[in-house]
Amino acid sequence: MKSLARVGSVVIAAAITLPAYAGQGVNQRQAGSIHGRVIDRDGKPIQGAQIRVDNQTTREADTAKTNKNGDYSIVGLLAGTYKAYLFVDGKPLMVKGEGAGNEILINDVTDTRLNFDLKDAPTTTVVVPGVPSGNAKEKAAADKKTIEEVKNAYSAGVAAMKANNFEEAVKQFQLAAEKDPGQSAVFGNMGVSLAALKKYDEAVEAYRKSLAIKDDAATRALLSLSLANAGKIDEATQAVQDVAKLDPTMAGQSYYNLGAILTNRGKSKEAVEIFKKAIDIDPKNAPSYFQLGIAYFSSPDTIPQAMAAFEKYLQLMPTGPDAETAKQFIAAGKAGK
Repeated sequence: MKSLARVGSVVIAAAITLPAYAGQGVNQRQAGSIHGRVIDRDGKPIQGAQIRVDNQTTREADTAKTNKNGDYSIVGLLAGTYKAYLFVDGKPLMVKGEGAGNEILINDVTDTRLNFDLKDAPTTTVVVPGVPSGNAKEKAAADKKTIEEVKNAYSAGVAAMKANNFEEAVKQFQLAAEKDPGQSAVFGNMGVSLAALKKYDEAVEAYRKSLAIKDDAATRALLSLSLANAGKIDEATQAVQDVAKLDPTMAGQSYYNLGAILTNRGKSKEAVEIFKKAIDIDPKNAPSYFQLGIAYFSSPDTIPQAMAAFEKYLQLMPTGPDAETAKQFIAAGKAGK
């Protein structure tokens, strides 16, 4: 029986590779641009015409005037939906961005060309909303500053994670969350960093805040791992079941990771049932059979089932990374009969 304990301890202590956080980046409003040309009814460029673009969400307005070639350019626009107005000699003559399918959409990679041809000017009066008040402009400027601060803190947090400086990463993500508590990626990556520090209860809280903003399978998979490491097995199992509903393609790996953690925590009986579910989802997943064998091997009463699981692993992956260890388990099991 000494050989059984020796082999078992080597394998159970092996590191389990956990999935990285798969959430998207911060949903920042980035800067885009609009440019174009203004021509009269004869096709000649109009110098000194004014173009005003209004962000339909922030109500912030930006303006530009055309040069001698009739060209204009407006840069540094926050992402969003816009309307554009053309003024000639102070009179509004045209508007673009009205009506379904005609929206002007700006994002961080947008450089939209928007030309105005007075041949297409309407005969009816163009109604132009008032320019945002000073307070509105100040608010827009403050919002833009906050966005940049969130972006910088988030980027610093990601960089700290890549450097394995998880304490600093948590600090930066907390700073970003204070500035904007509506970003799921901030809380998701905060959870990853806290889990790396083995602060599992705090990681669970961060993941749940992320899920409250945006539900996704990857974050629920990570939630299940922190719940398991915190000893909350029933909640961890429920989280994996939620993963299976949201994204069936992730279910097998999620059950596998949960089972591996349970095995390493000495909860072999619970791990057996979890690995069985992983195998039901993917009957050709050799690592699941290997881990199932380890879980079974923890009890003398289930040694035969353990040997069958190791044999199935060798059948699926005869030269796999755990092939020699599986053979040692089988040999030890036979010797112990």
